[in-house]
Amino acid sequence: MNPVMRIVELYEDHPIMERLDRREDPFRVLIRTIISQRTRDTVTRRVSERFFERFDGPEDVIEADLEEIQEILRGAGLYRQKARWIRACCERIVSEGIDLSEVVRRPVEEARETLLDLPGVGPKTADVVLLFAGGHDICPVDVHVRRIVGRLGLVDSRDYDDVQRAVHEAVPEGKRGKAHLALIQFGREICRSEPKCEACPVRPLCPTGGGERG
Repeated sequence: MNPVMRIVELYEDHPIMERLDRREDPFRVLIRTIISQRTRDTVTRRVSERFFERFDGPEDVIEADLEEIQEILRGAGLYRQKARWIRACCERIVSEGIDLSEVVRRPVEEARETLLDLPGVGPKTADVVLLFAGGHDICPVDVHVRRIVGRLGLVDSRDYDDVQRAVHEAVPEGKRGKAHLALIQFGREICRSEPKCEACPVRPLCPTGGGERG
């Protein structure tokens, strides 16, 4: 059995999948994902809440002093750099009249190219926006996804595109967003930085855990 699909099956009814039932605001997803870089989930939630209590949209952000943005982001990793990225990103959105809601409705590659052109936006951030705001069938690659796919022996690379391609090849169309969320939850609970191999339900399929892939 395909180990990634086994993990998807395990979390098919998990509450985390509820995120796929709604379309989130693309600006909020964009900013929250930038904040999340090199930052724990609990800190990301706290800092994001503080940010959106102060700012409703990009127009509000560009009217604020950089120092104020930095203070709001304090606690997140690289918060000073992120403040500069977010401000520059908002300036670009406003000056070029970019409608993020329209962008995420475009074909994946076209939308991705537009998002990647924004300051502070890399492949993961762009793909998170495409998945949760645009509903596109895509698996963003975060630390959990990269770690699990590598341990399963599906790819011998840490390159973003290589890892994503391995997931997409292992998961049928229509389930790649579910794969993203399932792998995240599996990475939080079982396949952590120090894995709980003795409790792993896919251990027989995992070469790292002593099983065989296939």
